[in-house]
Amino acid sequence: MLVKDFMTQNPITVTPDRKADETLELMRSLNFRQCPVVEGGKLVGIVTDRDIRASKGSGVKVGDIMARDPVTILDYASVEGAAEIIRSGKFNALPVVTNKGELVGILTVTDLLDALLKMLGFHEKPQRLEVQMPEGMALFDVLHVVQSSSEKVLSFSASPENRKLYYFWVVNCNFGEVEKALRKLDTKISTIHS
Repeated sequence: MLVKDFMTQNPITVTPDRKADETLELMRSLNFRQCPVVEGGKLVGIVTDRDIRASKGSGVKVGDIMARDPVTILDYASVEGAAEIIRSGKFNALPVVTNKGELVGILTVTDLLDALLKMLGFHEKPQRLEVQMPEGMALFDVLHVVQSSSEKVLSFSASPENRKLYYFWVVNCNFGEVEKALRKLDTKISTIHS
C-alpha cells in the first residue's frame, strides 16, 4: 500500500507572509491541525495550530514560527514506512512530495488509521467470534468450521492472557451454524459474537 493511495491530495497551503492568526482561523474552519507552507511553488515549512497558539502578538507571520525544511515522504513510499516516520518523529502529519519535490498531498495520522483498517479488512465491518478451545483441539478444525459458515475470515489470533481463547474476525458469518458445528466437535466450545 502506497502513501499516494491514502494521503489527502492537494492540501490547503499558506505562504510564509500570511498572518499567523488568519492561518489559525483557516485551520480551525477546516478542522486542520497543521498546514504546509509553500513559497514559489516549493514546500518551505509546516505550521501547526500549536505553533500559532504559542506565538505572541497579532503581527506574527507564518514564516516566523513555521518548522522549516519539514520531514517529508515520497508519494510512492509505503504506508508502513510513513507510519514508522510519524511514530518515531511524533508527528501528526507528513507533507507528501513527488521525486521532483512538488507538494502533492499530506498524510495525517487519520489517513494512516484508514489505511490500517483497509489493510486489516475492517472497512467491511467485521464481527468478532470468540472460541474457547479445549486441550487437544486443532485450530485448523475450528478455522475450517468458521470459514465454511462465513463470507470471509479476515484474521484470527490467540488471546495473550489465555492461549485457549481464540478470536476470529469474520464478515457475514452465520453464527448459529458455527455454534452448532463447533458443539459437534466438542461440547465445551463456546462462541460469543459482537
